[in-house]
Amino acid sequence: MHHTFTAFMVAPALAMALLCAGCGKEQEIAAIQKAADAKVAKVEEEAKAKLAALQQQVEAVKAEAADASAQAKAMADEAISKAQSNVDEAAKEAQAALAKAREAYKADARTHLAEVNKEFTELAIAASKLSAKEKAGYDKAAKAIAGIQKDIQADITAFDKAEIETFKTAKAKLAKDLALMKAAIKTARAKLPKH
Repeated sequence: MHHTFTAFMVAPALAMALLCAGCGKEQEIAAIQKAADAKVAKVEEEAKAKLAALQQQVEAVKAEAADASAQAKAMADEAISKAQSNVDEAAKEAQAALAKAREAYKADARTHLAEVNKEFTELAIAASKLSAKEKAGYDKAAKAIAGIQKDIQADITAFDKAEIETFKTAKAKLAKDLALMKAAIKTARAKLPKH
């Protein structure tokens, strides 16, 4: 009986010991769980901090990019403005040079016309001293000269609209009409009787 009593006594003690051992395991598991939760919380906190830092870096890069873009746009706008200003200035200078060239060509043309007109005026004075019969051939030639004078005036006026590419053509037309007028004056002179 003593063995049975001891077995009964040992069994509850063993059960208690096992139960306590189980309690220790639960406490150990709870401690491990608590440590794991703390580590997870710490990792999550570190991850959030890193994410926040990365987000700040992204925002800083975006701000820098926006600032660089604004600066690049401002520089491009300034360069375009300067280029446009240079183009406008060059266009003004080209127009001024073109106006000077037109005036120079017109002045040269008027000088040549004045020389030819002087010859024609001298011829007309000489013809005015003749009788109508003596100057009949001359009168017909003089009408042709008057027509050529109108063409030369039109040639001079054409320089007002001439461009750099068309000056050569306008000058060639003027030279041709001046040559025609000189030839017509020579023909008219030949129609006058020799005295």
